[in-house]
Amino acid sequence: MSNPTDPPEDAASRPLGELAESPTAKLARQLAESPAAKLARQLAESPTAKLARELTQSPTAQLSRELAQPLQADPALANALAQFKPSLTDAGVAKALAEMKPIEIDPSIKAFAQIKPIEVAPALASAISEARKTLTDYGESYGGLAKAISAFEQQNRVFQKSLVASLGGSIGDIARVSQWASTLARIEPPEIAKLYPKLPNVAAEVARIHDTVLKSLTRPIGADQARIRAMLGLTHEFSPILETTQFKMSAFAAVTDMLGTQTPAWDEAYRSLFGQWHTRPDLPESYWRDARVRRRMYEAAEVDPGLAGAGLTVAVEVVVESGLASGARSEANAIAVIKLGDVSMTIRSTGTRSGAYKVLERFEEELRAYITRKLSGKFGPDWFRRRVDGNVTGAAKRIRKQALERGEDPIPLINYTELGHLASIIGGRKNWDEVFGDVFINAAEFDLDMQKLIAARRPTMHIRPIDGVRLVELICVVQRLSKQMENDGAWKLAAESEH
Repeated sequence: MSNPTDPPEDAASRPLGELAESPTAKLARQLAESPAAKLARQLAESPTAKLARELTQSPTAQLSRELAQPLQADPALANALAQFKPSLTDAGVAKALAEMKPIEIDPSIKAFAQIKPIEVAPALASAISEARKTLTDYGESYGGLAKAISAFEQQNRVFQKSLVASLGGSIGDIARVSQWASTLARIEPPEIAKLYPKLPNVAAEVARIHDTVLKSLTRPIGADQARIRAMLGLTHEFSPILETTQFKMSAFAAVTDMLGTQTPAWDEAYRSLFGQWHTRPDLPESYWRDARVRRRMYEAAEVDPGLAGAGLTVAVEVVVESGLASGARSEANAIAVIKLGDVSMTIRSTGTRSGAYKVLERFEEELRAYITRKLSGKFGPDWFRRRVDGNVTGAAKRIRKQALERGEDPIPLINYTELGHLASIIGGRKNWDEVFGDVFINAAEFDLDMQKLIAARRPTMHIRPIDGVRLVELICVVQRLSKQMENDGAWKLAAESEH
């Protein structure tokens, strides 16, 4: 504290370093670096928050925008700081500052309790008092600052769910098509044929789609595509080998959307990614144990080299960037959104394995519900007894008995079946000929698709690794079968129509 007899200093003579190290400046720095401030800044600038500000007007998004805004300085405080002059300390303010307690969530701020009296003008003292009151009151309705931050994080999780729901609907469809269209537009037509030297159908169809895309990009839609990509954070650049993989995946998505899954071009687009590979239940144990064995098997099957070498994180990123699935990307994570029926599932580039199995489990539930709807609608409530063979029935009853012994409530017998059982029900000759052949069309292809999923759904699945190839394979198969169920045989009605 200065001596009252010392001559007064003017503000200009005060060293800048001294001001920068003052308790007031340290307080400001500590608050700016607190977990709450960092969280708010990250959320305010994330692709998720940007997308919500641009594409949604929901109350959740409005709440996120309000919470993400930085605190504005009180004009009185700014004016007081601008007029800062040294003077004798107000005794009341000095006592209040000395008694200041640390904020709960930041132990480093215990230094507040040791702050010594400083020389402040009355106007500045009043402003500091108001600022301290603001900090004390902040989050009071939640029970304190720490609980306020917890509530803020919970609100952000709700907001993320809202975003996933949006990406599973029309917004996601627009964004996904925008991605594959943008990717196709970046390649020159002569290069397309070089990518598919032995696949003439897909080469011709992709070239035709490419021409359509270029024409569309001359219109305002081109600006919209760039805007959507930027908002979703989908501007990542890959290595040359992965750029080729991305293009093939975008071409596959384009053919699926514009031509369907039952065309020669679709088959060739699929082969351009997976070659002759398909995951099957009887793979040798060395495949599951040794990544080198897997890689050799992929090379022998002519799997796309970029896909064969992609880890889970990269695979999810390419899936989203290519438009194979809708999604968003941040600096730390990519999220692919897979729509199954009325439910949108997510596969993240962190925790990918768990997300992939959840998608598979959800598909299994959708397939059970679809079988139930189709067979009960044609054969009545007693359809399970009439249309399911004895082996499947016996297995389902054994599983049900185990569930009831664990104290579970009984549910319809179809719910105790597994993917292999469901494939057997659909593929049974009578059921296929009378019901499901019009939906899944090709019995051999359906059986192959189900083998790929069954290989991952065996009881030992949780100790089996999943890599980039099997992840993308799972997504492609699930999407194809889901589209066929959604179409529900409508193709045949259209083919037989006289109009």
